[in-house]
Amino acid sequence: MSIGRLIYKIFFKPTLQIRYHIRHFGLIGWYKLYQGEQQMKKAASDIPPVPLAKDHLLEVNYLTGAKYWHQTIFCAQSLARVLQGRVKINIYSDGTLDQTHEAFIARAIPGVSIIAEKTVNKYLDQFLPVAQFPTLHYLRKWHPFFRRLIDIHSAPLWAIHLDSDMLFFDRPQQTIDAYQNKTAIYMQEHLSSSYFVDDEKTLKDKHDINCISHVNGGIIAYNGDINYTDLEEKAKTLLKHYPNAGPAQVEQTLMSYVLFKQDATPLDKQRYPIFYDSKIELNNSQIVRHYIFKAKLPYFNTEWKKIRH
Repeated sequence: MSIGRLIYKIFFKPTLQIRYHIRHFGLIGWYKLYQGEQQMKKAASDIPPVPLAKDHLLEVNYLTGAKYWHQTIFCAQSLARVLQGRVKINIYSDGTLDQTHEAFIARAIPGVSIIAEKTVNKYLDQFLPVAQFPTLHYLRKWHPFFRRLIDIHSAPLWAIHLDSDMLFFDRPQQTIDAYQNKTAIYMQEHLSSSYFVDDEKTLKDKHDINCISHVNGGIIAYNGDINYTDLEEKAKTLLKHYPNAGPAQVEQTLMSYVLFKQDATPLDKQRYPIFYDSKIELNNSQIVRHYIFKAKLPYFNTEWKKIRH
């Protein structure tokens, strides 16, 4: 191993997230964010449970792991609370969820279903074999993002996935309606541009990839009964023509392509807002709040505390 690779492995890679947060929040801001998340983890580990009812109005799926289990607990509990427990919750691992994390989740949300990795792998071996879908399997190993697309949505059923860095404050009726009618929906991005590998016109004209613009992965639902041979080819096309695109761009492009094929409709972005900045505007009409980028600071310091008993 070269000296440069050794320095990257020992110093740069382990400190990447810390350096990212210091650059965006400053040293004091990073420390507040770190302390807030540690408090959230401690609270999640012994939070009073919110049991799930046997009948449900909605079924949701989370992808989580060692970095996000505490966020998943608060998001899932907040949803269960506004629905009086009438929600079925399935948890998938991003490859890092261990038995301790699973125990915390099961304790906090009695009745939750934790889908074992071996169960997912067995299903994929049968219905999406690697010999037939090598690119999709490559994506799954490349980054956990793709487990949302593949693990949760590969069954020929309507399914919804939720990001963990969200909190529910009211009944998500638009989402419940979509579940009952099995229609495709997505959380709507507030930013002016979409985070695809290329602009939408180029994707359509050059590669026959039509995308719905302004898709945010916080809430996405569609029917998994799609043409995976076609999706394999589209994924292969993206990797071939955009070798420098990051996993988030590739996943966003593929997800938006699937949503386009199913005529997905956006959730009300005023009632399902996404917050990007540390100064967030709150009102009582908001059903769910999604905290990304600089909004992580109020999320870890104050917002999650509004959910705890």
